[in-house]
Amino acid sequence: MALTMAEILRSSPDLKIEGDAGVRIAKVTDDSRRCGPGALFVAVAGADVDGHRFLPAAIESGCSAVVLQADRIDALPDPCPVPFAVAVSTRPLPGRLARECAGRPDLSLVAAGITGTNGKTTTAYLMRGMLDAAVGRCGLLGTIIYDTGRSIRPAPLTTPGGVELFGLLGEMKDAGCRAVALEISSHALDQRRAADLALDVAVLTNLSRDHLDYHRDFASYLEAKARIFDLIREGIRRGKREGVAAINADDPAFADLDTAGLPVLRYATGWRGAARDVDLRVAGAELGRDGTLLELDFRGRTLKVSSPLVGRFNVENLTAALAAGLALDLPADVCCEALSRAGQVPGRMEPFRLPGGGLAVVDYAHTPDALEAVLKSCRELTDRRLLTVFGCGGDRDRGKRPQMGAVAAREADATWITSDNPRGEDPESICAEIAEGYRDEVGEGGPAARVEVDRTAAITGALAATEAGDTLVIAGKGHEDYQLVAGRRLDLDDRALVRDWIGGEGSRG
Repeated sequence: MALTMAEILRSSPDLKIEGDAGVRIAKVTDDSRRCGPGALFVAVAGADVDGHRFLPAAIESGCSAVVLQADRIDALPDPCPVPFAVAVSTRPLPGRLARECAGRPDLSLVAAGITGTNGKTTTAYLMRGMLDAAVGRCGLLGTIIYDTGRSIRPAPLTTPGGVELFGLLGEMKDAGCRAVALEISSHALDQRRAADLALDVAVLTNLSRDHLDYHRDFASYLEAKARIFDLIREGIRRGKREGVAAINADDPAFADLDTAGLPVLRYATGWRGAARDVDLRVAGAELGRDGTLLELDFRGRTLKVSSPLVGRFNVENLTAALAAGLALDLPADVCCEALSRAGQVPGRMEPFRLPGGGLAVVDYAHTPDALEAVLKSCRELTDRRLLTVFGCGGDRDRGKRPQMGAVAAREADATWITSDNPRGEDPESICAEIAEGYRDEVGEGGPAARVEVDRTAAITGALAATEAGDTLVIAGKGHEDYQLVAGRRLDLDDRALVRDWIGGEGSRG
């Protein structure tokens, strides 16, 4: 039901309304193209575009009211035909006011957020299944899809902007959801997209080099990730139960995080070092091609999970998800049973049996640490050789390219270097930078990597070379069904290529 403008602005009492404060508002937007009757348009001065330029267009489209900055009051027509409010800065307001318009849906949902370099998507899917079982119907917002319980749509961003975020949460609430699992990216945290979201639990999985084309340095990247704690504090401020941070104690990057005033549950697999003061620890793990058996110790209590997910990497994901459930005080047996039932996440350590007896694994790994973790996980699953196909994205952090080449040289027995999403860069140049790191690692006279710029040709060539007992890791794009090349979006799906090869050449081979 539409609220009045006065009700929408109650979270910002410093905003004074000029005109009819009782006008009805059905939605909040910062995009003038989405205005119309019932819309409250918030003009934001962005880094590239100043939304105040579009105030006339928003008013002409029939919007019911506007909010603008005090220093841009001259952008309003005189007289202004609609009610308006003036703020010192409108930057934080679109999400905040959209939250009010949606009826503060985050207070009605058990909200579990997750951030980190690797494992966010799989862990979010696992948390959704666990919350489904222990709390009730659970929505999902992340890298692959937005699932509101009413609709499922592809995700254009890992974490949507505030207006869309609270609109989606409102849709979940109206659809009868009781919980939500959200991936929260470092970009979103840095840009305050989720600034008014009240979390019940925040999970930090790990931190390694990524997005340094955006963040100034590794310290800035860590600082952005740590802002997820503000969303727990936001929950407490808004009257939610005290939230909890679930932190991977194996990762040294998290050792000195400021968690003052926050309850913390620390978890560890024990594979990266001897973490101390851990609440949840992996006591034993059996890793196989058909699944994973875990025994965990939670403050002296033994818990067991039998999962169809494969690889050491997924042990970390399963442990992180379980830590989130235990941090929420959910029944441990319900959490373990739900994790044991959880199915395959698209493009995340996704296995494909090859006709000749080999195994192909498609994964989203696109950082040095993620590629190393996936290759090491798959080394434990292979009887013979470990092969890999991967590339690096264009117009992104160039420093990781030689590092990923060096990882492949150390961990794989045969490597195909190819394109990922070259975007506006020359794909041959990207491959050359990867190959340089590979050559530096193997040294003079070492085995050469194959360089095949055409990703389809590289994958099919590697599949043809995979023999009985081998494992082939196809890394970098995971669930994506496209390739970004020179301003074009081309159809390309690693998983479909593998399936087609199995049904075609592979079955004849």
